[in-house]
Amino acid sequence: MEPERFPPGERNPVLETLLAHRSTRRYRDAPLPAAALDLILTAAQRAPTSSNLQSYSIVVVDDRELLERMCRLCGSQRFVAECSALLVFCSDITRHIHVCESRGYVYRGDHVNTLLVAHGDANLACQNASIAAQSMGLGTCMLGNVRNDPQGVSDLLGLPRYVYASVGLAVGYPAEDLGVRPRLPRRVVVSRNRYSDDHLAEDLAAYDEAMRRTGIYDGRREPLNDVAPGTPDPVPDAAYGWAEHTARRLGGENQLQRRGLGAFLDAKGFSRR
Repeated sequence: MEPERFPPGERNPVLETLLAHRSTRRYRDAPLPAAALDLILTAAQRAPTSSNLQSYSIVVVDDRELLERMCRLCGSQRFVAECSALLVFCSDITRHIHVCESRGYVYRGDHVNTLLVAHGDANLACQNASIAAQSMGLGTCMLGNVRNDPQGVSDLLGLPRYVYASVGLAVGYPAEDLGVRPRLPRRVVVSRNRYSDDHLAEDLAAYDEAMRRTGIYDGRREPLNDVAPGTPDPVPDAAYGWAEHTARRLGGENQLQRRGLGAFLDAKGFSRR
């Protein structure tokens, strides 16, 4: 929390929760109270939704065996198996098709906009759920790795045609607090009236330094790409920041595992045309 953002004596609990966001990847072994889960799901359903289509469904996974299997499907990130519950937000157009067919209309939503609408709805609901959970003192971590093995996740959760897992949200009681991490400088992200990247190089350099000071990359380097095994890493600690880490992630072999996502979405009925 940055107290200078609020005048003395004033509070804004909503902004305090938003500004204090951090991802939690270690959880205490404790169940999620039913009342807390109910509030989280209610908040998720209050998220904005395109044309009120509500093109998503939520699968709550709290069975320990299923969480372990989800963990393996999502790159063996242990927090997936250890959280109190994993909420899987799915893009879902089954209701669209049902209402068209039940009233004698031809469904004509098989185009890329429907894919974007459903995926957006699922992510907005996930964000609302995360904010709600954090406002109650719970920890959360969003999980895009539910798309690493989309067919495996689909089979495990019994997702039918026209439904796929867009994003997961681990929820539980934090066993760590890594603090709030820096974000990209505003000039990199925000333009006024016309897109601008005038300050990109200098601001990324400053951000690299800020991220290095947090120690976030200590012991968490991404592997070198396209080099022989055992090749020494030529980048010293003083030069390994957000840019190097991000470039290795986006240029690494881990990107290859999602190359089949387009064909999977086509087979699920989410046309990319």
